[in-house]
Amino acid sequence: MSVYRYALTFEGKVSPHDDMGEQMGLEASTTLGAGLDPAIGAEGASARFDALITNDADGSFTLQGEVTLGGGSLSIASVQPGALEETADASIQHGVAECTITGGSGSFSGATGTMVMNFTVDDKARFVDAQSAVVFC
Repeated sequence: MSVYRYALTFEGKVSPHDDMGEQMGLEASTTLGAGLDPAIGAEGASARFDALITNDADGSFTLQGEVTLGGGSLSIASVQPGALEETADASIQHGVAECTITGGSGSFSGATGTMVMNFTVDDKARFVDAQSAVVFC
């Protein structure tokens, strides 16, 4: 069994997928730095994070998505509902979400593990996520 670890900062945007704002699309990417396992990706390569966020009436959210890395992709789903919180800057909200890795492709075929999102979203729908994961496959 292989164990992979990463800590990456993804930047992108969120956008509505319906008129009611119940579903939001998330598109983010990052450029990889040095010192990562080749399965995560080579220095200078890009990685993507795409997700569908479902907002609940109580202000919480769940998500399902995919992280695409150099050696393949990881499928993820939130473990429990997350929530956005106000910050000292009224134009920025902060959120944390714990996700389970439900599968993968390529080097990550049959992957399990945990991915944690620690992110902000501003009033222009810009998304910045300090994402970390431990992947078993």
